[in-house]
Amino acid sequence: MPERRPDDAAYPGRGYAWTVVAILIATAILSYTDRQVLSLLVDPVRRDLGISDTQVSLLLGTAFAVVYGVAGIPLGYLADRVSRRNLILCGVVVWSLGTLACALSRGFAELFAGRVVVGLGEAVLSPAAISLISDYFPPSRRGTAVGCFLSGIAIGIGASILIGGGVLEAVDSGILAGTPLVAYAPWRLVLILLGAPGLAWALLILAIREPRRHREEAAAAGRAASAWRRVTPIYLVVAAASFVDNAVGAWAPSLLIRTFHRDAAQIGVQLGMFLTAGFGAGVLLGGSLADFAGARGGLPRKLAVCLVAGAAILPIAWMINSPRFTVVLTAVPVYFALSGIVTAAGFSAILDVVPNGSRGLAMAVSFFLNVAVGAGLGPTAVALASEYGFGAAAGLGPAIALTAAGGYLVAIAAALAAGALARPDAAAPETAREA
Repeated sequence: MPERRPDDAAYPGRGYAWTVVAILIATAILSYTDRQVLSLLVDPVRRDLGISDTQVSLLLGTAFAVVYGVAGIPLGYLADRVSRRNLILCGVVVWSLGTLACALSRGFAELFAGRVVVGLGEAVLSPAAISLISDYFPPSRRGTAVGCFLSGIAIGIGASILIGGGVLEAVDSGILAGTPLVAYAPWRLVLILLGAPGLAWALLILAIREPRRHREEAAAAGRAASAWRRVTPIYLVVAAASFVDNAVGAWAPSLLIRTFHRDAAQIGVQLGMFLTAGFGAGVLLGGSLADFAGARGGLPRKLAVCLVAGAAILPIAWMINSPRFTVVLTAVPVYFALSGIVTAAGFSAILDVVPNGSRGLAMAVSFFLNVAVGAGLGPTAVALASEYGFGAAAGLGPAIALTAAGGYLVAIAAALAAGALARPDAAAPETAREA
């Protein structure tokens, strides 16, 4: 175990802190697996329930945006005032019950309602978890810790497709023949097998101790008003990244299945493995780069990490429209790796700007924007561009490529604006003034 630095003294022991991060990572994997697995199940759900692609896009995105708009920000405000551990515990129970309700739904309305319940439970996780991490780690190592937590989200996105593909493949092979479960449609079995373990996992959350909150000195608290002004363009950077992440994540499986006539189970395993590795590595690297850049140039250098990674995404976005299967299958995880860097560095920058006493609320605002703009609009933007812009004959490729490039042009512009606002503070990054 490395020696503790001077700024570690006021924080919990490093070993226990990383244990908490590990628990939160696993919880994030569970959360995002429940949320994203429906993207693999689009065609069987659409066929069994008789719904359209636009209705599917509402299930994939808007159902979450509705509940985040109603509950996300109040829950983040609550996370600054009550036990964050207990909030996360309740959230796990709620979204697990919501996933089971989705598995038993008989039509679009019931499935939409189940997805809203899933979103209600998940609305509390990331704001409360990142707020917890900010009190377990000093500023010099916070970016890496946040990046590790975000890797759980990344793994969950990939694992949802991987696990879903594996279950579909097992069901297709007749593994459940002769059991009562054989009466259920394969997509329902996937949701049941993901929702039930969450109820048991909730008990492990009790192993987390609520840490002491590190309050800034009065002088630092005086910066609160200007902090909200400076954080606004950073919110837009992360929200634009989420917009594209949700658009690509929701429709990439269908793009590969429909355009290249591939088996859904096979695509689930292949794409799931690549996405897990790509996005997971991206957010881990992004957190480390944020700490490295912040130590050498403060907030503007962290924002430069977002800017460079965002610019690199633009040519990758157009590769998603390639007529070659291997190019598309490579471009999607490469995109997520670069986007993971943007997201991790962006969250680290938000934590640097916002006072400790408002971090739960600040992260809730960010995740509300991520879901309202990202999950709420991203999948639907692709569906509308495909149906009314390029036309059904063009397939999903042009619509996904256009959405990705447009979203990241916005992210780049926001990163430039955030860097301009941060420039006066370049020589004064957040340090151990937190007591």
